[in-house]
Amino acid sequence: MTSLEARMSGLESRMGALEAVMTLFIEEQREHRREVNARFERLENRFERFEDRFERVEGRFERVEGRFERLEDRVERVGSGITRMNYTVLGIVGALAVAVIVASVFG
Repeated sequence: MTSLEARMSGLESRMGALEAVMTLFIEEQREHRREVNARFERLENRFERFEDRFERVEGRFERVEGRFERLEDRVERVGSGITRMNYTVLGIVGALAVAVIVASVFG
């Protein structure tokens, strides 16, 4: 049998080795946490850039949408103007027809 002192010495050396492993594990975990935090910050920055781009595109879309609305209003006004113009042309042609008839009757 081994003596108590030899067992204690073996136990102390194993405890020292375990402490070294635990210290290394804790350092690796800290390094891993730093890497994960750095990746997260990069992703967060990338997301913010995408948000900015989206807001710019959304602003452009709103401006284009406003232009289309103005164009639609113009088209509607032109369309109603064409109807009035057709009635005007019809009136002029009718007046000319009446004038030709009157001129041929009295002429």
